[in-house]
Amino acid sequence: MDTESILFGIRNLFAVGNYQTVINEVSSTNGLITPEAKLEAKAFLYRSYVAQGKYNLVINDIKNDDEAPLQAIKLLSQYMADKQRNNNVDAEGYLQKANALLEEGANRINSTVQVTLATLMVQAGKYEEALRTLHSRQKKLECSALATQIYLLMDRLDLARNEVASCKSWAEDALLLQMMEAWVDLRVGGEKYQEAFYIYEEFGQSSSSQTVNVLNGQAAANLALGRYPEAESLLLEAQNKDSDNPDTLINLIACATLSGKPQEVVNRYVSQLRECAPNHSYLQDLDMKSSLFDHCASRYSLVDTA
Repeated sequence: MDTESILFGIRNLFAVGNYQTVINEVSSTNGLITPEAKLEAKAFLYRSYVAQGKYNLVINDIKNDDEAPLQAIKLLSQYMADKQRNNNVDAEGYLQKANALLEEGANRINSTVQVTLATLMVQAGKYEEALRTLHSRQKKLECSALATQIYLLMDRLDLARNEVASCKSWAEDALLLQMMEAWVDLRVGGEKYQEAFYIYEEFGQSSSSQTVNVLNGQAAANLALGRYPEAESLLLEAQNKDSDNPDTLINLIACATLSGKPQEVVNRYVSQLRECAPNHSYLQDLDMKSSLFDHCASRYSLVDTA
């Protein structure tokens, strides 16, 4: 198999979240000849470890004199490991290091450096900084995909739709572009819910694409369409693959609530989420709203009308 075919397969496996297969493929392949191809494959290898939460492996494996894309991945791993241990992580310190790395040589236009450091910024809640890092993204599909996610996080559906439309002019039917369309369709709503479902359903036809990410996408589309039993079945399948995946647990919370499950079922999923991802933004938002509700409720007293 030629180099481009190998890299094409690795890119698609990473896009659907099949991280272990990426690791296996990169570790076993001997078909990569050029230094550029080897570096790209190695970057996907370490990014897959980061996605699996194996931060210390990446930190220990990548040396201080390795190439810039690997240094960016190491910095992201250090940030994620620090954030996992301490919710009050020094985000500004990491952002300074990220910006310093961007300023070295041609790093600012290296797509792996861009998307990795922009991911760090997103994790730190710095969406505008992340978009500036991704500013030079012409014909860089991963950078455009992350920009689309950021626009959706910022509730800028108009910009997300523009990003997808722009990519369609050159990316044709790339898998990652289809995924971007599904993300946007789920936010647009209406008949677009069904279109998003079809995209994820097509992904699920391949055994290598039946990942936690794809199953959650299918489930989200089913939830939006009111198909709660189908959504629950997909989410339980996703949980069998990774019992502590935060996205799966959040979707299970939504599914249980919408389908009228007993409160103890919902509470159990919330407790599991607190156990595996105590600093997750969903929990922070949930706790804030619970506190606001309790504050409002305290202003009123029950009146005995008996």
